[in-house]
Amino acid sequence: MPRTTDSNTSLSLTASSLSALYPESLSGEEALNALSSQTLNGLNDGATLTLTTAVATHLTTTLHNDALTRPMDALVAEIRQLPADATAERYQLVLKPWLWWLTLASNNRVFQNLSTSDIVTTIFKAHGFTDFLLKLSGTYTPREYCVQYGETDFAFVSRLLEEEGIFWFFTHEDGKHTLVLGDSNDAFVPIPNGPKVSYLGQQLGERELHGIRSGQVCVQAVAGVYQATDYEFTTPTTSLYSQAEAVAGPRSMYEHPGSYNAKARGDALTKQRVDGLRSQEKRFVGESDCRWLVPGHWFTLTGHDDSTLNIDWVVTAVTHEASHDSYRNRFEAIPKATPFRPARTTPKPRMHTQTAIVVGKSGEEIWTDEYGRIKLQFPWDRDGKNDEASSCWVRVVLPWSGKGFGMQFVPRIGQEVIVTFIDGDPDRPLVTGCVYNGDNALPYALPANQTQSGIKTQSSKGGGGFNELRFEDKKDAEEVFLQAQKDLKINVLNDTTATIGHDETLTVQNTRTRTVKEGDETVTLEKGKRSVTIQTGSDNLDVKDSRTVTVGADQTHSTGGNYTHKVTGDYSLTVDGNLTIKVTGTLTLQSGGSFTIKSGADLAAEASTSISQKAGTSLSNQAGTSLENKAGTTMTNDAGISLTNKAAASQTVDGGGMLTIKGGLVQVN
Repeated sequence: MPRTTDSNTSLSLTASSLSALYPESLSGEEALNALSSQTLNGLNDGATLTLTTAVATHLTTTLHNDALTRPMDALVAEIRQLPADATAERYQLVLKPWLWWLTLASNNRVFQNLSTSDIVTTIFKAHGFTDFLLKLSGTYTPREYCVQYGETDFAFVSRLLEEEGIFWFFTHEDGKHTLVLGDSNDAFVPIPNGPKVSYLGQQLGERELHGIRSGQVCVQAVAGVYQATDYEFTTPTTSLYSQAEAVAGPRSMYEHPGSYNAKARGDALTKQRVDGLRSQEKRFVGESDCRWLVPGHWFTLTGHDDSTLNIDWVVTAVTHEASHDSYRNRFEAIPKATPFRPARTTPKPRMHTQTAIVVGKSGEEIWTDEYGRIKLQFPWDRDGKNDEASSCWVRVVLPWSGKGFGMQFVPRIGQEVIVTFIDGDPDRPLVTGCVYNGDNALPYALPANQTQSGIKTQSSKGGGGFNELRFEDKKDAEEVFLQAQKDLKINVLNDTTATIGHDETLTVQNTRTRTVKEGDETVTLEKGKRSVTIQTGSDNLDVKDSRTVTVGADQTHSTGGNYTHKVTGDYSLTVDGNLTIKVTGTLTLQSGGSFTIKSGADLAAEASTSISQKAGTSLSNQAGTSLENKAGTTMTNDAGISLTNKAAASQTVDGGGMLTIKGGLVQVN
């Protein structure tokens, strides 16, 4: 590529699109974990430059010290014309590293199960940048859920690197600058052209005697202890407290949340935070004309009167002032022996309440895990596919929860939910409720049913049914409605009391079974009638012990068919008044043993046609005073062996027409 230079200059440049530009001056600054910015003033005494094609192209400015050089590569971020003079056109260029281009893009998106290095390199490649080098010695646990929200890509990358304690800087060559990511001081490299830099003081020296012209040590107070803790809901009683000491001293920094969910992770982060405090404790600041001082590079100081300063130092920041014939800088450095961790200066977005749609696996209506967590699709997430991979598992707030007790309602796929964020952290979403929308209508149409409230579920999978508990609060039409789509099971471990102020109607479509396992059952009808109607079928009553029926007034029993009453023991019938048995057919009284009919007064047996008394052995009719057998026409007393009619006083046998006494032997005495 063409180069404009002079052997006596301190500054030259290489720029394919700006080859005719002559550099006049360069100023700017570089620092660890900071975007450099250089301002280059130049002139052109030839053809007019094409500005539009120069933006975003590489431009390498080179600092010279005779044969030794130090390239500073960047991309042209801005170019402007300055007022021209009589001899040339003048231009001012703003130069930025390729990482600065990430400040021009912002996004809202979700990364899942990726380590920090995987996330940042994915973003670099998405922008088309591959000039980066990972010099990481630590192990980085994948982030289960990491959200970029309203941040530029650069701010997001910077924040993640700061959280992990990863620093970055650039190395330069002609036409290229490479981003180096490191997590230990081993990632730092020596300055160009050898690590030794002399301390020259204010003595005037030749150009080749480039070195540090002045330098002072700066020591500042830092906290002595760093403490942090956090909370992991899967192990709620486990302490995640971690502590590390930076220097001796009573001051401590305490942070919650510590942004970790495991003790080992907390200990590692706490150690990193302490290293960050130590990085601030001691600095070496000064001015020099050494062109080789580059952030992220280390040098060995020599020649200082204070021998304790003649050690290895890591450059953390440099401010350049260069022209075509001079160069000076101001710099800061820390001891190379001190572990460096970047300060966490990039703020994490604080998210407020949002809404999201519940998502899950295709073909499912409910998608949850053992903790009742769900997956979400946020409206701002352009990369999510509305499936089980759209988010991490998100916990759901319920009005009541405990150890094996509480409320349980799992939001279902397609529902819109309210999402808040613990401590405003985008990486810690929490579902706090559900809302209706244009697709998900309320179960009771409004405002027509504005007095109704309740709970209505939906059968899954496939819908078509529901369980419901509904309250109607309309004046004079109040109602509590309960529907079980299939079974209703009630388990009462002690008493149940129900008071019904008016009517009760129970309709059972199929079988009804009621079992009282132990104790009594009492049914009291204080006033009114009780009616049991079996329209089709039979009525069976099985009492294993005794049964008592008491009727205070009349009792009527009507049987449309046969009536059978079977008693395996004794049967006693007591009637305080009269007993009438009326049989339109035949009445048979049969006893396997004795049969006694006893009347306290008269006993009359009357038949319209005949009465027959017959005994297999003997038949006795006996009266204390008189016994009369009388027939209107004929009366026959017949015994197979003997027949005795006996009266203690007198007996009359009278035949109005004829009296016949017949026997094999008749004895009248």
